[in-house]
Amino acid sequence: MRFNECARSYDEHAAPQRRFAEALAAFAPFHRGAKVTELGAGTGFLTAALLAQGVRVEATDGSAEMVAVGKDNVPLAEWKVRDAFTEIPATAAIASSGLLHWAADPGVVLSHWHHALPKGGRLLLGVPCDPCLFELRDLMGEGPLRWRDEAQWLKLLSHAKFDVKAHGVLELEETYPSSLDLFRSLHGSGVTGAPRMSSGTLRALIRDYDRLHAKGDGVVATWAWLLIDAVAL
Repeated sequence: MRFNECARSYDEHAAPQRRFAEALAAFAPFHRGAKVTELGAGTGFLTAALLAQGVRVEATDGSAEMVAVGKDNVPLAEWKVRDAFTEIPATAAIASSGLLHWAADPGVVLSHWHHALPKGGRLLLGVPCDPCLFELRDLMGEGPLRWRDEAQWLKLLSHAKFDVKAHGVLELEETYPSSLDLFRSLHGSGVTGAPRMSSGTLRALIRDYDRLHAKGDGVVATWAWLLIDAVAL
């Protein structure tokens, strides 16, 4: 993925990610004054929402450029560059949105996070889940990610010794002027890698998407996010 490269354009192209981060913060608020380690903070969508609740946030991200933008966007948080997929320092609570699905083995990462938390320590987690972007995936395949549904994610959390207190899937239908605008948005947010198709294949994909998923004056894409409030056993 290209998050470091696209840090300065991320906010412009990541409206769904912003809405889901804000929904996650509202889903299961922390107590005012709580100290939370945020993993995969990006440019600060969830960070800002947590601070608005009176939470003290240590915001971390593996991309130094994302952290630099985050510091500008949300200067009241404490920002650090940190790889969230390895062992992390002990913390009382963890919050993360739009990160864990990028891990090669999310179960191992969840075990690292569990180890960092005390018994009863909270994990507030938001992660894209099936049927997210199913319209695009039906046309071009799964890509570099393994897409999991709600039940599969909950099973991973159980195996990592988390007790899920509340969960739910939030779906949003996003409208774009055309499929080309959708692809440009995904590219501008850094969630795409190096091009995997020829220009001819891309033109055919754009044509098929515009034909199959037209709505009004544009096209639609379904975004789906699993919201989870859990505690470490």
